[in-house]
Amino acid sequence: MANDRLTSDDYPLPAMRRLRVYAFDPQASVELDSAVINDAVIALPWESRWEDPIEIGPVNDYVEVIDYDPACGVFYAPVDLNHPLLLAQDGLPPSEGRPQFHQQMVFAVVMRTIRTFERALGRPVLWAGNSDYRGPDRNFTKRLRIYPHALREANAYYSPDKRALLFGYFKAQRADSADGIDDGNWVFTCLSQDIVAHETTHAILHGVYRRSVNASNVDSLAFHEAFADIVALLQHFSLTQVVEHQISRSRGSLRVGNLLTGLARQFGQATGRRGALRYALEAIAAEGGAAEPGPVATLADTHEPHARGGILVAAIFDAFVTIYERRTADLFRIAGGQLAGGGALSPDLVTRLADEAAKAADHVLRMCVRALDYLPPMDTRFGEYLRAIITADNDLVADDPMRYRVAMVEAFRKRAIVVPGSISMAPDSLLWEDPDLRDWPAAPDLLDALFGDLLGTLILDAQFGRKMPAQARSNPAYVAETKSRRNLRELTMRITDHNQARIHDWLNTPSDARDKPEWEALLGIKLLPNPADRAISVWEANDREVKAKRRTAGMPRVEVHSARVARRTGPDGQEVQHLVVQLIQKRRGYFSAADQALAAAGDRAALGDRWARPDFWFRGGATIHIDLRDGRLRRVIRKRIDNDWRLAEERQFRTGDALGRGVNADAPGAEPFAFVHRSMG
Repeated sequence: MANDRLTSDDYPLPAMRRLRVYAFDPQASVELDSAVINDAVIALPWESRWEDPIEIGPVNDYVEVIDYDPACGVFYAPVDLNHPLLLAQDGLPPSEGRPQFHQQMVFAVVMRTIRTFERALGRPVLWAGNSDYRGPDRNFTKRLRIYPHALREANAYYSPDKRALLFGYFKAQRADSADGIDDGNWVFTCLSQDIVAHETTHAILHGVYRRSVNASNVDSLAFHEAFADIVALLQHFSLTQVVEHQISRSRGSLRVGNLLTGLARQFGQATGRRGALRYALEAIAAEGGAAEPGPVATLADTHEPHARGGILVAAIFDAFVTIYERRTADLFRIAGGQLAGGGALSPDLVTRLADEAAKAADHVLRMCVRALDYLPPMDTRFGEYLRAIITADNDLVADDPMRYRVAMVEAFRKRAIVVPGSISMAPDSLLWEDPDLRDWPAAPDLLDALFGDLLGTLILDAQFGRKMPAQARSNPAYVAETKSRRNLRELTMRITDHNQARIHDWLNTPSDARDKPEWEALLGIKLLPNPADRAISVWEANDREVKAKRRTAGMPRVEVHSARVARRTGPDGQEVQHLVVQLIQKRRGYFSAADQALAAAGDRAALGDRWARPDFWFRGGATIHIDLRDGRLRRVIRKRIDNDWRLAEERQFRTGDALGRGVNADAPGAEPFAFVHRSMG
């Protein structure tokens, strides 16, 4: 026994993989005050047995770092995070001049952001698929590609078309001795935690909420930008050493500007642009950080997209600070004499305050992320996002003794963020209402049984060794899992793809219970055949009988964008187990009222070629929650496809050029975030 040679399988796996990064960006390392806290370490969970191991690149289950520099025409050698020398020192030390550190940092920050979302959503993060690809795995992209040196320009963005993060680098264009930036210094956007987290959030949000990249109202892309800033900003408070340092300097206040409340300083200083966050921080300072607090900026007075996004960032940050102040009120009372003396706070008090700030930020961040499953599947408004936050939090944590939801509502109310359809701003009035079944022609129990029958056709948990249904086995994408390779995330993709197809079949299969106008009213989309429309659905199913049923004249087309299981546990053991389904339908939209009337009448002959090429596609649909514990329909959050008022509003938005010329996220190859980030000012 003593002569046996031990192998790697005989040793326990590490709990965490530790990688060194800049806490903020390289600029913070050349300023005396921040240099002591700018070297940070991100601890990521070590790869589990059901995940692919990290490879040189780095490459793992989620991302693939490809370090090609088009401006120089070179591939930089990829980093090997499993090299013994790197494992022994938590990866490469921070370095602006080493491309391999750039690869390490962008990988670490992207993965930390992914894990934050997975913990809040209660399921794996999946990237959006390629809608132009008609293959079996079109619904998902296995790995998000990351290009640390993709652009030689002052920009970084998520490309929905490429399913990639593209980071730029550039020379500072101005000298600013006060900021320590001189002409000729290179700025790498991939070395800013904030920029990397921001762009990763865009990609995750696109995967969760597919139509979020389509600009349909003044809030749409402003929401995307603001949400990405919120995630990057709140993630600052997970850096314990940084939080303690800054809280000590501000004597416990979070309503003053410092490193914690700023994003991408080096990039902003070099370009003079900070986008939505600039407006948010200016608003926060005017409201409470200044000696003479100024008026609160309201949404009604703000129309520019970045400024409008800044209002949402300011509201969320204000709610977070209010929650932090409530959590620490007793500590400030205990330390009243110390605070009055004007000296430095004791290390113990600083540690406690930093701990409470981290907990409050984590709680608010999870509230914001969980709300994504409670939004309608397109055309998001800020007021609807507030309803989503309140409803999601109420579902998981019914008791709210610290009044977190009240703090959130108050922050939105102060900024005049209206909530359409709500009779008041009380949290219980903002909850998304339960489905109205009063007009349902049959008993509600029959409707519950209907959804219960649907659940019986779906796969609701990822288990290896399961015999996949016949429809799945006939699809080449669903290769049987073997004992030699078990990848949980790939299995989740296949199951989700299978469930989306089954739900699509279920919606389009004739049924006595569903072939009623009330069924369309419940879901807000058209599901019954239109005798005047003799188009045949293009959906193809493998089962011949189902395919024959589907070839019904005039059957409206419906897209199933999501069919994902969310399992979440609250602080006191409460559980939420929902199947979250997103249904989307599109309708022809025209700038001309006469053309719109012809389309409504189905007059293809009068419209000619414009029938196939409308001015824009107007979308409607619903997010459906089905409780997996009893199979009941829990909630329908809809934007009706037949809402002519909303159609007129979108027409006005598009013709009024409110977002900016040249942005059309519906166009093939469109890059909405490249434009938005390049136009920040």
